[in-house]
Amino acid sequence: MEIVDLKRDEQIALVGLIEFVAESNATVTDEEVQEISQIVDALGPDKYRQLAEAADERFANEASLKEHLLGVDRPEARELIYGIALDMALSDTENLRHSEMLDWLREQWDISVKIAPV
Repeated sequence: MEIVDLKRDEQIALVGLIEFVAESNATVTDEEVQEISQIVDALGPDKYRQLAEAADERFANEASLKEHLLGVDRPEARELIYGIALDMALSDTENLRHSEMLDWLREQWDISVKIAPV
């Protein structure tokens, strides 16, 4: 499954989650910028902007983002969204806020995480 294969609500969930991860720290890392750029490239700048605006409108706080994430029910969409967010979060391992969110999401979505050695 690719980002473009996600349903609109799943794409909004992805954009909301990666924005949460990026905004959880004082500065956005180069790796986070690169990850976001890849998502923008996959979706196209206009569509990404629309999704980001929709995410900003829907997710006034962390609780509203979590509620929306619980609505993602396709396992392959969950794995893709979680994998992208995890890759992004791993570039900034000192931030506990996004770690707590991803731990919560992993438990809610029952995702098994295996990190391959580099």
